[in-house]
Amino acid sequence: MTIKNNWIIGIDEAGRGSLIGELMVGSYAILENNLIFLKEIGVKDSKALTPNQREMLYEILIRNGKFSVTPIKPSDLDKNNINILEEKAALQNILNLKKQIGNLSNVSSIIIDKFGNLRILHIKLKQMGFKGNLIVEPKADVNYLVVSAASIIAKVIRDRRLDILRKMYGIKGSGYPSDQETVNYVLSELKKGKKPEYIRYSWETLKGTEFYIKKSKRTSKSLQEFMK
Repeated sequence: MTIKNNWIIGIDEAGRGSLIGELMVGSYAILENNLIFLKEIGVKDSKALTPNQREMLYEILIRNGKFSVTPIKPSDLDKNNINILEEKAALQNILNLKKQIGNLSNVSSIIIDKFGNLRILHIKLKQMGFKGNLIVEPKADVNYLVVSAASIIAKVIRDRRLDILRKMYGIKGSGYPSDQETVNYVLSELKKGKKPEYIRYSWETLKGTEFYIKKSKRTSKSLQEFMK
């Protein structure tokens, strides 16, 4: 008797609250029979790992599974609903993984660290032939190793791209609005008359400045438009 070994996919993001840089949505797929491997190599939520540990695990993960990362630009975050953008990015990742693993009928579960209420993804997955379980839960990055793996992939790619921005533009701090060094750097750049494209201008941190962008629901594209 042949035992069917299905794939399992995890999805998570990195940089959702950052003032600087892209929001990175990462996905990781591994055969269910190999899930124990993730535990053996020490996979856990990326926030519980050091940068060196994440880098080491990233190199192992990409050699032993399939992955996809979709970036969301600051300019898109300034114009559109963040949850809609993440849902679109999650779908794009699944499409990318589908090309790598053949089809979605061999996927037993897709597990997403909850970022908002999914509106149309389940419909799109059904149209793509997915018949497994769609699990969307808070703290999935802690409770499911495949989602932890996705969080590592997303975090490493985001950190690498942020490092490039640091070298190019002299960015200071972590990139997050809770970091005063980052806030001081951003305000200093804006006072010079610059308007770097790597800053998210709709963030409350910039409210009260001439650069602040207030999102308008009426000008945001609908989810249906995004998903076409």
